[in-house]
Amino acid sequence: MKVLMVHNRYQQRGGEDSVVDAEVGLLAANGVDIRRFDADNDAIHGLRAKIQVSASQLGSPSPMQGKVSKVLAEFRPDIVHVHNWFPTISASVFRICRESKIPVVHTLHNYRLLCVNATLFRNGQVCEDCVGTSFRTPGIIHKCYHESHLGSAVATAGMLTQWALGTWQNSVDRFIALSNFSKQKLIEGGLPPDKILVKPNFVDPDPGPGPGDGGYFLFVGRLTEEKGLRTLLECWRKGPDLPVLRVVGTGPLEKETSLAAADLHNLEWLGSRTGTEVIELMGHASATLCPSLWYEGMPRVVIESFAVGTPVVASNIGCYPEMITDKESGALFPTGDANGLRDRLREMVARNSLIGMRPNARRRFEAEYTGARNLFLTLGIYRAAQFSGDMMASNPVPAGT
Repeated sequence: MKVLMVHNRYQQRGGEDSVVDAEVGLLAANGVDIRRFDADNDAIHGLRAKIQVSASQLGSPSPMQGKVSKVLAEFRPDIVHVHNWFPTISASVFRICRESKIPVVHTLHNYRLLCVNATLFRNGQVCEDCVGTSFRTPGIIHKCYHESHLGSAVATAGMLTQWALGTWQNSVDRFIALSNFSKQKLIEGGLPPDKILVKPNFVDPDPGPGPGDGGYFLFVGRLTEEKGLRTLLECWRKGPDLPVLRVVGTGPLEKETSLAAADLHNLEWLGSRTGTEVIELMGHASATLCPSLWYEGMPRVVIESFAVGTPVVASNIGCYPEMITDKESGALFPTGDANGLRDRLREMVARNSLIGMRPNARRRFEAEYTGARNLFLTLGIYRAAQFSGDMMASNPVPAGT
């Protein structure tokens, strides 16, 4: 099987980029003839470039379309698997593949098809104001894209154009949602339910279980508001009796984190660490903490933690209740509630219950998040897309219907 993997890299490398790299490596290691088609936003400088990229979202021709057509003609893939296409590649990739009669799979790592800033998060809380609306004016009014009325208007118009053209109904054979929660949100937003399949992220190679003997809690992630970092800091300010919290990551709240670490005896900010170092820290931690305020896609942090047998304590929001069985492989607490988090942690420390959760966390990884399981699911989705593509070729649907 020949697969073209399409991805518009992010300017600040994040979990989605790591997922794409891992998926490419897994498929290549298992005999799939895979080629990457990558782009980035580095060339979008100056007014002319910005206008050209903006126009491409509305369907105007761009140099990128020629590059896509060329690689399809040269490589002749059986499947095109699209991850992120915004903004440089543009949604034209789906139309071009349809015209070339090549089946398309699209992994939805976020909510870009429903929300102009892709996160369903605004002003420190979940926002679904645009989900299911015809014109998505709230996103423009609130300047949700780059804090710009104009930018939000252009990005919204581009997305609405694709909905009007029937891109998501007619030019994608299968969507991949990362969780049942995200699948339901995507259905609420208008995507065809019969085309959405659930395939979670994974960790490969398997790092093996760790000892869990460090006696500390661990946070790993971008130091941002939506990650719930302030909830975590408030929890530790009100919990001088709690074990040490080690914070790994960088981001906009670095100064706030640094000041808290200087002020609190049981909080350490470690800054950035390599993937190997993070796995080592997780393996020795008592639990990994995920206090997110928003609908995460499918946090690899949870999967990595389960892989080393470390329980996860997370907000009761989005995909977390789906991933974590409370009191079995971790614990859930009310979203944004620092006192609720503190009480759950104190309870588990007093009862020494986290050590007993380690085998359950590890079993959850082995059952759902290994490379072998992901490969099985991915190839099954590709076969389903090929079958769908064959059916569509026999019964073509006019564009725009």
